[in-house]
Amino acid sequence: MSNITRITIGLTALWVVLYFTVLSYNRNEGARRSLDLKAAPLAGDSFDISMRTISLDLASSQMAVRMDFRLNGRIAKDPATPAVDLKFFLNAIRGPQQIEFPRGRRMASIEAVFPLDGNLNRYPFDHYESSIQMLVTRPARAAPPAQPPARKAANKAARSAMMGSDLLVPEGQMSEPVPMACSFAGSIPGLKFRGQRVERTEQGVEGFNLVIQRATNVVVMSIMIMVLMMSLAMSVFMMSVQALDVDKGQNDLLSLSLCVSLLFGLPALRNAQPAVPSLGAFGDFLSFLWAEVIVAVSAIMVIWTWMIRHRRDHQEDQRP
Repeated sequence: MSNITRITIGLTALWVVLYFTVLSYNRNEGARRSLDLKAAPLAGDSFDISMRTISLDLASSQMAVRMDFRLNGRIAKDPATPAVDLKFFLNAIRGPQQIEFPRGRRMASIEAVFPLDGNLNRYPFDHYESSIQMLVTRPARAAPPAQPPARKAANKAARSAMMGSDLLVPEGQMSEPVPMACSFAGSIPGLKFRGQRVERTEQGVEGFNLVIQRATNVVVMSIMIMVLMMSLAMSVFMMSVQALDVDKGQNDLLSLSLCVSLLFGLPALRNAQPAVPSLGAFGDFLSFLWAEVIVAVSAIMVIWTWMIRHRRDHQEDQRP
């Protein structure tokens, strides 16, 4: 068996092993990038909220979430109809931040939009943070005792502090919080969710702090494409350098055709990155822009070399 045959068989076996390894690793890729925070059921009166992400608009830094509600205990006529007037507060950035659920009227699911804090231009290493804060109140069953002015002011400031939002929670003299059981499910292809539950028992506020970043397979694919762009550009550049050697063929314009092809091919290769933003992201300065410059310089080198040699050959042909 020749060395070439052994090398061919070895490379084929390596590719087969690599192929099935990657296939096996990504078979459960959705579970690794998803987040599922489930709440334990509460006894007595409670307001259950089930949230699921619908979409993320990273360009406008917004996350859309669908919310489904369920009632338990004496505050419910049935799981979807309150027996008392309820008010739902949340730190959404689009639509009302206070939603009323009148007694005897069935509750419908809602879609809320929450802000994302991040920098899209750091693609593919960008990450975003978001905070969801919620509160449900019902009319107070008994008037609470009067509080000293200093304590009253402190409680009012604490109730209105909702992670930088403008959400204002009504004072406890007219309403009281309802215990909540909140669940969150986040799963968007190409994005990885991480987060934790946030509970403020003394204020009746519950929610989630979320961190969203690119999924591992997206980062790996983006890096592979960036490495490929730079490898192609450097390969063409080395071919163009060979054209400067006077001993080489004077009419060899193969490197020039490759340069022109890559000038138009690199943008298409760059846009093949998953969910890549518009030109100017951090990844472009790592690879794409430099690859375009290298290819353009290589094309200019080949053109000027050909012009100089053509002029020299023309002068030699005119000599007697």
